[in-house]
Amino acid sequence: MVTEAALAPRTATHGRTLALSLRRWALIALPVLAGVFAIVGAAADPAVGLDGRPLYERYAANPDPLQWKSFGFHWSYACWTMIAFLLALVVRARGVWIANVALVLGFVGATTLPGLLVVDFYDSAIGQVAGVDTTVRVNEAMESMWAIQAIAGPGVFSAIFSLPVAAVAAWRAGIVRWWAVAAVVAGIVAFGGSSVAVWGTTVTAACFAVFAYALARSDEIAASTQS
Repeated sequence: MVTEAALAPRTATHGRTLALSLRRWALIALPVLAGVFAIVGAAADPAVGLDGRPLYERYAANPDPLQWKSFGFHWSYACWTMIAFLLALVVRARGVWIANVALVLGFVGATTLPGLLVVDFYDSAIGQVAGVDTTVRVNEAMESMWAIQAIAGPGVFSAIFSLPVAAVAAWRAGIVRWWAVAAVVAGIVAFGGSSVAVWGTTVTAACFAVFAYALARSDEIAASTQS
């Protein structure tokens, strides 16, 4: 007769393995989700490529698409930066210091860039309630505040570079091949080079999916679910 005491270690091992497996699949899914949410944001954006007053006018006139745009990019950036956190748990030997740098970049990016998208809602709401002239004046006043730049600048920089640095760490550790790093860099170049248009985010999603495939076929990551 199997006693409860004998079953306990087996149950604990199974639970731990399941938790590690879920962590592995989360790491594989995050690049794909980052790409998909980026497409959602770009497809809904009513002011692609615009800036200043024309952008505020579009945001005020199109609050519903704007909400989908900001929702999509919020979760894209959140998934994007979280990859550095999970990869840092896997990189243990070569590349560990690079992974640490990626982790710091991911922390700064994750705590800054997704939250900055709330400004879109303010721009739209102020334009609807008080007119676009007021939106312009509010933004001019905000731009004169040094702390905004001190927060936003490092946040954007860190969010952008957290994933390629994490990918380099994974390559250095032998977790992925060089082409996985190249795919990440190509995806980010397409993202920024297209001014975050639909075609650019589609390329980004495809490139990030290649990186996810590299993670899925990694023996090191698979082994980490058993350790």
